[in-house]
Amino acid sequence: MKNITKIILVLLIIAGLSSINACKKPEKIENTHDDAYGDVILKKMNMMGNIKYALVMFAGGEGIVEDGSKVIAPDGTTYDLHTFFMQGALKAATQPSPDKPQAGDYTFQLHFSDGSTKEVTDHLEDTEIDVPRMTATFDATSQTIQLQWTAVPNADLYCVKITELDMSQKPFYKKPQLPVSTTSYTIHIDGGQGWLRPTSELQDGQEYYVVVAAKKVEQGAEVSGASKDFQTSSCTKVKITYHSN
Repeated sequence: MKNITKIILVLLIIAGLSSINACKKPEKIENTHDDAYGDVILKKMNMMGNIKYALVMFAGGEGIVEDGSKVIAPDGTTYDLHTFFMQGALKAATQPSPDKPQAGDYTFQLHFSDGSTKEVTDHLEDTEIDVPRMTATFDATSQTIQLQWTAVPNADLYCVKITELDMSQKPFYKKPQLPVSTTSYTIHIDGGQGWLRPTSELQDGQEYYVVVAAKKVEQGAEVSGASKDFQTSSCTKVKITYHSN
């Protein structure tokens, strides 16, 4: 009888411990946001024959939110980051100016939807590359745009776009990465690969920018057309007037 009592007692103790463990709250795993990044790019532009500069700043990471996210320049100037057409990323940009922006460390203070924050930095080198000298010819009959440009020394890739004159809008067309050996390209206005918006949104008689950008990635970064880890981008914009055939 005593043995039976002991067995029952042991079973009760085991059951009690199991019940306690079952009531424990699961351990919270903190998201360290290892995928968070910040990238500052020196943008050099040939605007109607005038060279101007701007900073373009990108940030991203799972759950990133614009509320409270910002970039602090080496001189202490603060830029608020905002959402734009690229999902899961934030952006800030300065107005074009003849003055070249300051090189140095740019500090990204990022906020996330889980309430956490993270600080990352990106170093902007004091460097630049030439803008491509470019011509664009629109043919309404074939609905094509023929592009030709000069090779840019020290570029890692070229990017081609069609945009509205308000370049804050999503581009109509984008070829994010062409080999550095390329100096000509034909855009077919057919809604095929590379078109980010329907060609039906092109307005007859409306002016648009055709853009060729030479880009250089940061030292050690992968040569890629993604808007991350660029050191500098030098572009030429040419206006065309679209006409349907």
